[in-house]
Amino acid sequence: MMISYPARFESGPQGRVMVSFRDLPEAATDGADFDEALEEALDLLNSALCFRIKYREAIPTPSKPRKGEVAIVPDTGVALKTALYVAVSDNDMSAAELARRLGVDQKVAQRLLNPHHSSTIDRMNAAIRAAGKQAVIEVRPAA
Repeated sequence: MMISYPARFESGPQGRVMVSFRDLPEAATDGADFDEALEEALDLLNSALCFRIKYREAIPTPSKPRKGEVAIVPDTGVALKTALYVAVSDNDMSAAELARRLGVDQKVAQRLLNPHHSSTIDRMNAAIRAAGKQAVIEVRPAA
């Protein structure tokens, strides 16, 4: 699953730029201009994904962008937490099972699944692999 969500940017009241995410209906923001709206969209996407992880809600598979939409990619740390959450959810795996597969204490696995806890890339990569998935990094021009 590519963790990149399409956002629609539209003119709003008083010249503001409104942003909405088709796949995340609760996520909407705005900015004074396109650049500010883009920054706000990234911040909102990060927050929406973290919220869904924290409250154990489903992470929707991102749709392909339609004409007029911009693909927004979350920060790397949020993307890794999202990838782990999806991998664990797809396998109906508990934190205890993840801990067992990693050979660590259950508290360590819980921290890996906590979107507000900082985790190293190596530890996240190992956890994603333990959940039966693989993270792939792609570098491309920024939006």
